[in-house]
Formats: sequence, C-alpha cells, structure tokens
Amino acid sequence: MNAILPRWLYVAVSLGMTGCASDSRLSLGVSDPCESLQSIIADFDNGFASYRGARNDFDSFTLFRAREELVKGHCEVWLWAGGDSAYVCSANTPVEEVAEQRYQNSLAFVEECVGSDWQKETVTRERDGNYLGLATRFTSASKPGLVISVQNITPPGSYRNLRSNYLYIGTAGRSPKPE
Repeated sequence: MNAILPRWLYVAVSLGMTGCASDSRLSLGVSDPCESLQSIIADFDNGFASYRGARNDFDSFTLFRAREELVKGHCEVWLWAGGDSAYVCSANTPVEEVAEQRYQNSLAFVEECVGSDWQKETVTRERDGNYLGLATRFTSASKPGLVISVQNITPPGSYRNLRSNYLYIGTAGRSPKPE
C-alpha cells in the first residue's frame, strides 16, 4: 500500500508516527500539506495575511496564531516592525533521534512539494562561535526574497538540551544565511 501513497502523505504520517524516534504529540493540521504549503508560499507577498489569526503585539514584532497549521498547534505568523514576515512551525524535543527524524521528514516533505524549481543548500547554524545545528534553505528565482528553511538546532543554554525543529517560510533576511 505504501507504493501508492503520495510521498508527502508518507512523510506527513511519519512525522508523528516513527516508532521509537517519534513524538506522537505532533500531527498534521491540514488534509493536504503540499497544497497548503503552496498556498502559504503564494501568500508571501501579502505578508501571510490570509493565515493570521489571534494576535499578540510586542515592541518590535507581532505574533499571530496561524489560522491554518501544517503542524497542528505549532505554527505562527511573525510580522516584524520593518515589514518582514514569516510563517513558522516549531517543535522541541529532548531526544536527538526524534529531532533528526523530524528534520529529515521535513526536508523530504518540502523537497517533494516545491519541486525542482527550488534550489537546496544546507548551512551550519552558529551563534557567537558555538555550533547550533543545521539549516537547509530552499530558494527559487520565481519567488525572490522568499526562503523556506528547515532547521534542526540546539539553542545554547536550552533547558534539558532541547532540540528545536523549525519550518520557516518567509523573508530571506530573517533566515540563516550561507557562510
């Protein structure tokens, strides 16, 4: 049966059900993740206005609950004072294998859904000379200024060495850059 399942469905299902290296608290928030990803990408030029739900205002940015979430309960829209914006899904785990599996699944999902028009580049994340982890960036000439980034990092000083996974869709200036 797996042979006839679309690859995105296999990736999405394995996001929350990968045996020992799983975190069953994560689940899909949409019925067709590739279609939703394409719609999110299309709304980039509008600052993801179609996806903004309840808001929280801070000094330099506004955080919106995402109206439609690729990962149920884990997605937001960020809007900075300068006009930059991003659609972000994030999840934490203390288990390195779970974080690595999420990272690999997310990479496969994005790569399958965006297609060959997007170029992929993996960069090392560092802060103040300390290794944080990896980020894989997807860019396309058809969407200048937009970056899709899949990240697997351990923030310095994180509680219980939590690993953080991010799916960032937004302004290139706010995304990890190549060295």
